[in-house]
Amino acid sequence: MDPPYYILFSTQPANSSSLGHPTIQYQYADDSPLALLPQHPDEHVLLLEFDQTSSVPTVTSTSRTLAVTGIKVEEAPGAAVAEDKHNDRMYIIEATTAPVEDKLQLSSERPSPHTVLAQFKQRKVNLFR
Repeated sequence: MDPPYYILFSTQPANSSSLGHPTIQYQYADDSPLALLPQHPDEHVLLLEFDQTSSVPTVTSTSRTLAVTGIKVEEAPGAAVAEDKHNDRMYIIEATTAPVEDKLQLSSERPSPHTVLAQFKQRKVNLFR
């Protein structure tokens, strides 16, 4: 199977959901891993590892404020009639962002155990919605 031709991402903070088109950069085994580092503080880097022997790729996030929660593989509407033959599946990377208070906490002093526990419980609720 060819690599995915259509890739979208869906971010789901606590009160909204949106689809977006990521900027795609191909990274090969002999390329420098430094190219995978974010270029500015608000950039999120997601690594989609495509293995031709597997039906579903793996996805990880290098961001401290964006966590991958899953990947869906679906039919891409209209892709089968395209002139160029390519993988006609659509890959939707599902992710969740850290709440604003979590982002602030990442840049400050060590949080209290009560704060860490509250954040853990909230993240767990967000992941299993």
